[in-house]
Amino acid sequence: MEKKCVICGKPIEDETQMVKCTVCGAVMHKSCSSDEALLDAEENNLCPYDAMLAALDWFDAVVSTYATTLTSEQKNDIVARLKSYIGLLEG
Repeated sequence: MEKKCVICGKPIEDETQMVKCTVCGAVMHKSCSSDEALLDAEENNLCPYDAMLAALDWFDAVVSTYATTLTSEQKNDIVARLKSYIGLLEG
């Protein structure tokens, strides 16, 4: 079975140039997954989906702990950014 990169969608022809997501096992070209955003705190590879989930888990912890310390302006700024992310995901 042909392995395809979850980032670019192209076949992975050379397995020495492949990495796997340490959470779900999805495969990616090393060159496609070279972004620091796709590494966890221990520098393990993550696919984009699991990297986003990890970021949301971190965001949940920060919001749950510190939301009451924000001004109205800061809250509005964060809400606006979250709405733009929703637009990207729904688009």
